[in-house]
Amino acid sequence: MLARYREVLREPHVARLLATALIGRMPQGMSTLAILLLLTPKFGYGKSGAVAGLAVATSGASNVLIARAVDRLGARVVLAPAATSYCVLAIVLALVGRRSYPTDLLICAALGVAAAPVSSVSRATWPRLLGDEAAQVLYGLEATAQELVFIAGPALVALVAGTVSARAALILSGSLGLVGVLGFVSAPAFAAAVPRRDRSTPRVPVLRTRVLSYAFVGAALTTGFSMTEIATVAFVSGRHATAASGVVLAIWSAGSLMGGLALGAGTSRVTDRALSVGVSLVGIGLALNAIAPGRVGLAAILFAGSTATAPALARLYTRMGSVAPRGATTEAFGWLSVGFQIGSSLGAAAGGVSVDGPGPRATFAIAGASALLGLLAIRWRPVASYGAVRQAADQDAA
Repeated sequence: MLARYREVLREPHVARLLATALIGRMPQGMSTLAILLLLTPKFGYGKSGAVAGLAVATSGASNVLIARAVDRLGARVVLAPAATSYCVLAIVLALVGRRSYPTDLLICAALGVAAAPVSSVSRATWPRLLGDEAAQVLYGLEATAQELVFIAGPALVALVAGTVSARAALILSGSLGLVGVLGFVSAPAFAAAVPRRDRSTPRVPVLRTRVLSYAFVGAALTTGFSMTEIATVAFVSGRHATAASGVVLAIWSAGSLMGGLALGAGTSRVTDRALSVGVSLVGIGLALNAIAPGRVGLAAILFAGSTATAPALARLYTRMGSVAPRGATTEAFGWLSVGFQIGSSLGAAAGGVSVDGPGPRATFAIAGASALLGLLAIRWRPVASYGAVRQAADQDAA
């Protein structure tokens, strides 16, 4: 499997695009924790969490619009100004944060709006750059490598906040995002002008395709992941979070990383059946944490179960790419990102309620069931699928 990864990384521009895209995504793994560390000394966890959550919510609302603009205007025209705005707003928040709660809310709302959808753009770029077969391998590698963002991001924030300050950690988050995005869009792959759409070919609306089906799958999976994260902290730490829970969560991410390296570079055609198998393995793996005998047992089950995560996400990316309308691929992946963000928010809220109620073990079981809801979306078909509309258009042209 690793040989397939090495092969696609030798393709022109791929290694640079993948590396800079990961750096551009670092705010995803850094900003929430940095905001909490900055604001909680004055406002506490409740108000500070609402501020951080607002940034996530507004980024979800703006993601599709920015992704749609990328499809029409090009990555360079759209992403560079967005990343610059995000960096400036992060610096402003770092400098004026804690002075006024309404001001902090306003800045974080704008921060989310300016978030550059690097992941949507990179996933839409692979098929155009490499073709469908090699893109499938890249989806596996990307799903694996993105775990590094959520392992290194919080650790880097903790290091900088502990040695310098929370303000410095927030500024670093925005700066890394800007550096990564500028390196990403300056690649030769984005040098060509955006091709004009042929007006003789009808534009298929994204929402008339199966894009929302796969976005729901993403939401179901991330709901399960977020609930599992909260349940893990509660299971390991009890009433007050401890460093031990961070170690167990890192082991969980490491399992996904290893699973992606071992299983994420398949070249066989990805079907809905293959995606269903992946979603089923993820859901069952999350639910099995409910029978963990203790901390060490939980870490072992989390590690083993998460080996299915990166391969399942890679299959989801492939299926989304296969149904995205011509000329709207970035927008399609933007909807997937919205699904991820909705699932993350719902899972965090539901996980907290469940942990305070029936407890961590029940929360693990509910998390598994939430992930398995994605199977229902895989079976759903819109009234007019992209394939049917596209086939009809081809027949008319003939």
